[in-house]
This record gives sequence, structure tokens and C-alpha cells, in this order.
Amino acid sequence: MALLAISILISHTAFAAERLDFSREILPILSDKCFVCHGPDAKEKELRLDSFEAATGDRGGYRAIDPDKPEASEVLVRIHDKEDPMPPVDAEKQLTDVERLMLEKWVKQGGNYAKHWAFIPPVKATSQKSVDGYVSAALEKKNSNLAPEADRATLARRAGFILTGLPPEPEQLEHFLADKSNGAYEKFVDAMLDSPRYGEHQARYWLDAVRYGDTHGLHLDNRRGIYPYRDWVIQALNDNLPLDDFITWQLAGDLLPNPTLAQQVATGFVRMNPTTSEGGALPQEFQAKNNFDRTETLGTVFLGLTMSCARCHTHKYDPIVHNEYYSLLAFFNSTAEKPLDGNKYDYGPALKAPKDHTAWNAWEAAHQEALELLKPLGDEAKPWRERLINLSKQESQPKANELATRLTDLEADFTTTLVARELEKPRPTKLLLRGEYNQPTGDALEPNVPAVMGALPPEAPKNRLGLAQWLTSRAHPLVSRVLINRVWQRVFGDGLVRTPEDFGVQGEQPTHPELLDWLAVELQESGWDLKHMLRLMVTSQTFKQESAWRKDIEDPENRLFSRGPSFRLDAEVLRDLALWASELLDPHMGGEGVKPYQPSGLWSALAHPASNTKKYERDQTELLYRRSLYVYWKRTSPHPMMTLFDAPNRESSCVRRSRSSTSLQSLALFNETQRLEMGRKLAERLLREGSNDTERLDLLFTLLASRNPTATERNACDSLINAMRERFQSDAESAQALVSVGEAPRNEALDLTDLATWTQVATTVLASDVALLLY
Repeated sequence: MALLAISILISHTAFAAERLDFSREILPILSDKCFVCHGPDAKEKELRLDSFEAATGDRGGYRAIDPDKPEASEVLVRIHDKEDPMPPVDAEKQLTDVERLMLEKWVKQGGNYAKHWAFIPPVKATSQKSVDGYVSAALEKKNSNLAPEADRATLARRAGFILTGLPPEPEQLEHFLADKSNGAYEKFVDAMLDSPRYGEHQARYWLDAVRYGDTHGLHLDNRRGIYPYRDWVIQALNDNLPLDDFITWQLAGDLLPNPTLAQQVATGFVRMNPTTSEGGALPQEFQAKNNFDRTETLGTVFLGLTMSCARCHTHKYDPIVHNEYYSLLAFFNSTAEKPLDGNKYDYGPALKAPKDHTAWNAWEAAHQEALELLKPLGDEAKPWRERLINLSKQESQPKANELATRLTDLEADFTTTLVARELEKPRPTKLLLRGEYNQPTGDALEPNVPAVMGALPPEAPKNRLGLAQWLTSRAHPLVSRVLINRVWQRVFGDGLVRTPEDFGVQGEQPTHPELLDWLAVELQESGWDLKHMLRLMVTSQTFKQESAWRKDIEDPENRLFSRGPSFRLDAEVLRDLALWASELLDPHMGGEGVKPYQPSGLWSALAHPASNTKKYERDQTELLYRRSLYVYWKRTSPHPMMTLFDAPNRESSCVRRSRSSTSLQSLALFNETQRLEMGRKLAERLLREGSNDTERLDLLFTLLASRNPTATERNACDSLINAMRERFQSDAESAQALVSVGEAPRNEALDLTDLATWTQVATTVLASDVALLLY
């Protein structure tokens, strides 16, 4: 270890003439080891090291950093002092020898400061012009290059899962593999982007981030009307609504001129916070708590910053001042809903919206026809509905009468959804001493934004619409970076910044900073086009690489992206894959959350006796097989198979799921009711479409892995087939029990032994890495 330290010191000394990058090399050290005492939240008169002015100020004959006489800087004395060092000997975090050397080098270079990289608006570097250019340049510094391209079948499966959450249909796969023309892969990607499954898959990342749930989330955890918001998210993504509009509608759709139904439904985002009406709960307290939740979710989702520290005091690490937190909170403090929810499903403000995607499409078609009919008549200042009704009263306008009738009939089948509205008179917002709801102090604060991230646009109103305009402005340093980092994360498994919830000084540095900025600007310049950005990523050679481990480069965590993405698929994808392969997947889009199999008594064991979600009533028929995005999300008790495979409870924002691997997961994959049912229906498909074991095994692997089994896999499966066939031939009772699991009817024409055998084989392969992993 001593030799290693000396080697590092010599290496750094050799490059003493190089200028250090304060933001990327020095600020992380100061933040990690010094800011807890000497950061933005330092007590009055204490030394602060978070700014040049504070660090270089006269402290009675000496300066912590003396740019005129760097060698006389007190910082140099204290970091090397053996008797009274800084950090103190009892501090939790101590400087390493290399960190001392870097601080010394920085001070001797003048102790210059710079903004943290994340607070400087991104610009496109001129050195590279593509994803592959930046990744290859980083690999070249390690005397390496991109890995070979994966085979076409692997690429098809990989792109299918990333874009739609499902592998390609066998016919799609066959067509792609046979297409040797230039651009065949790009055409395949475009087909995935055009699929309605695209929006369903991409929506779940957003629903995690905004903590979508079908229940209130606290105390009784009752049902609430919000699922049309989820359906709007899916449709907006399928329509490729520009992300700046996607953000604006959700934050402030109700504040747009003559807002459409979709723009109002989108404001369900503002209503997503957990709520309660518990006996003894104080309205004033929960007005504060609801706003804390919204402000801190905004910080996570759009800014990639941990805002909760600033609720009680100036942030210890990031330049977010205590009163700035409350100025930001003020944007949400005047929404019209009451602080306590009354345990109601229609906890207003609420409106009626289409009950599913079929209803949405019918209503939108009629609405568009109405707008076209009204367009030549002018008078756009009046609401379109009022104009249509007036027009329908004229005998010469039968079309208007027909449209008014059509719109009135879909609307008769609308359902409740919570939306945002502003109070006519804004609530006053004051700083709360240490975040205590009953300790407001000082004058009322106007809605405003943290100064380190710029200012509201000059003409922006000081309400949620102005907030949205600030977030989506080209000058904002964080939003496009934060969003595109999460897009990269869903494509490659890890973000360029591996702390997607924290771009502040305590977060990780980006692995490829220039690439991150290039992508952030490209997102803006493309018109905030998400499909364009995904296409850019999945058609890159970086994405197309083989995912096999490489011995020729030291990159264990794939921080250099020296190999293709490989990770365990998420909970919803694992269930959807099995439903799809077994031909059980119900294609119906949208609608109220569905309730598939789960252990009996689970909700009642956890619920308050007065809750209207204490009794779990399992659905029947095709509702059992709806895509996992539509599974009912009870916040205090999400579906156990979702939780087991690391889905969040959605009580708070989640922008990065963990990926655990436990024995309990294996136990559930082999025993949970729906897994066995899906295994049986998949077995029925194999027996129906394959005339012998070889054909059946080939089909099984084609469905799950987009390829035939390897020799090793075939031998293992053949051994299992023989063992299971021998077992079930002599134990018809066990065979009958296995194929009787689940509500889906059994194909009685199939031989019992064969069906039980292939049920076990299908369930086993579904529980193996063949089906569990992206590779």
C-alpha cells in the first residue's frame, strides 16, 4: 500500500503543471470532506469554503486561501497539521494522501473556483458528433475500442425489450433476420417505436418517478380517481408529445389558454402526492407536508437534486438557500384542493375523463371533428363546447347536432380523475423555521426559483406555468441533462451519471461529461423528441456491442461502455414476457387498475379496518392477463411479485430501481400461481405448434431468447424433459395438480403427461437467465 501511495504521489507530481478542474476534481473533495462544517450552511462567522469570496476573505491577519501568497494559505497548514488537523481526527471522513496533494496543488495554482458542472448550461463540444464518437474516444485513451457487434437475433431481442418491454413477434424476428438490405435494423427499430406497446413500456419509468398510485397512500389508503392520468401518459408517449410540452401540461395544463381535456388530465401530476384524512390530522400541517412532497419530487424528477435538506436549513452541500426552497414551494401552495382528502375517491378538484384508450380515441375523434366544423366560424375566445351547442341549435347544422350528441354519449361513460386548479386568491407562503409547519417566519415569499439555476424567463407568470417555462427554457442547466441521463439509463442499464437522483456536488461525476452535454443539447435541438433520442441510442454501435465480459480491458462496472448492456429485466417485463409467450396477454389498453392473483389476506392484514381497500377482490377472465403496467397499485401494499423484483412502493419518487438477486425470487418464479399458469399455457402452445421435442424446444427459446438453444441448453432441457416425463407417467395425480393451477381453461385434448412435462420445462426456462436477463 505504501508503494502504491508513493506511486500515485509521484504520478501527480509529474503533472504538477497541469491545471486542475475545480468542478470535477476539487469540489467533490471539498463537498465530501469539508462542507459538512464549512459549506453553504456554515454558521455565521464560521469559515466557508464553498465560494472564492468566503475562502479568500481576511480572517484577522490570515486567509484560508491566499491567492496572492498561496504558500501562506491557512488551508495548507491545517490539512497537514498533525496535532490539530482539518478535518478533525474525530471526523467521520478523512482526507487521503492523494486528496491532500490535489488540494495543495489547487491552492498553489491560485485556489480558483468555478460553478459545479451541473449548474452551467450544457453546450455541444465540437470534438465529436455522435454517441459512438465520445465512447470510442474514451476507450482509445485506454488503448481499446468498441466490442464486436452482437448477432442480429440478440440485437432484435435487445431493442424490443428496451423500446417496448417485449421481444419481437416470431414473424417480425423472422422477417428482420431475412432482411439483408441496408437499414434493415433501423427499419426494425422504427417498427418498435411505432408500436402501441412502446408507450406502455416507457410510461412505467415516468410513473415510478412521479410516484403514481391508485390509492391515497396514507392511513386508510383508500381508492382515488387518478388512472386516466396514467392513460394520458401512455398516449402522450405513443404520440411522441415533445417533452417540453409533456412537462408543461403536467405542471400547468390548467393554466394554458382554453386548456383541452388532455391538458387538464395531465395535471394529475400535481395531485400525485400521498394524502390523508386521519382523525386528528391538522390541515395546516398537511398543507405543508403536501407541498414538501411536491417540491422535493420536482427536485428529483426534473432537477436531479436532493431538496429535502433545504426544507429545514440552507443546503449543506448544494447552493440552495433556505428561503429559496420556500419560494420554490410557493408555486404549489395555491392549488385548490383541501389539505385533507376526506378519504374520498373524487377528492376534488376533479373532472370526468374517458375510461380507457378506446374511449379516449372515440372522444378525441369527435372532438377533432367538432373543432374542424367550428374553425371557419371564428370566435375562438369562447369555449368550443359552448360554440358547438349553439351551432347545433340551428336547423341548417345537422352535423353539429350529431357531434354534440356523440360527445354527450362517450362522456356518459367517463370516469373521475383528479386535476390541478389554482385558488382565485393565492395562499401566502412563508419560510418555516426548521421546516415546522407552525413556525412561519418573516415576510410572505413570492414564487421564485433557486438563483444558482438561473431566473424565471422575463415574461413568465409567477405560477406553475411560469415554473414550467423556466424548466423547459434552453438556458436551464439541469432539466435536459437529468431527463436524458435517465433515458440513457433505461437503454444501457446505468446512467452517464450513476446517481440520477443527485446531480449535486455529492452525486457522482458523469462517466462521459461531454457526451452527456451533447445528448442534452441534442434533446433540446430535436424539439424535445424522445423517440429521436431513443433511436439515436439504440442504433449506435455502443448499443449494438456484444455484452460478453471482456478480458482485454479493465471495466468491471462497464463505466466505459466497453460492452453492450446486460442486466436483469424489471418486474413488469418478466411478467409481461411470460404472458406474451403463453398467448395470455390481453392487448386492451388503459382502464382501471386490474387485480391478478396474490396471496389471500395480504391487504386485510395490512389495512385499517375502515379502509375500502382492505379486501382484495381478484379479477376474473381477461383482466387477469392485462399488461403489468395496469396492475392496481396500492401504495401501502403493492403487488408482491412487483415488490419482490424491486418495484418501488411509489410513496415517494423513484428514478432508479435496484436490481437484487435473492433465493426468494427463485422460489416465487417456480411457485407463484400466475407463473405456473403461464408455464402451462406456454406448454400448450409448444405442444400445439411443435410436432416433436426438438421443434418445441426451438420454439420455446425463439420466443424467450429470439434464438435456438445452445448445445448445452438443449442437453439440459432434454434431461429435464426425460425426467419429468418419467415422473408424470407414474404420478398422474401430481401431473393433474400441476396443470390445474390458474383460471385459464386447460386444453383437454392434450395428453396429461406431455402437458405436465412441458409445463415444468416452460416454467423452468422462464425462471432462468435465458428469460430473466437482457443481454
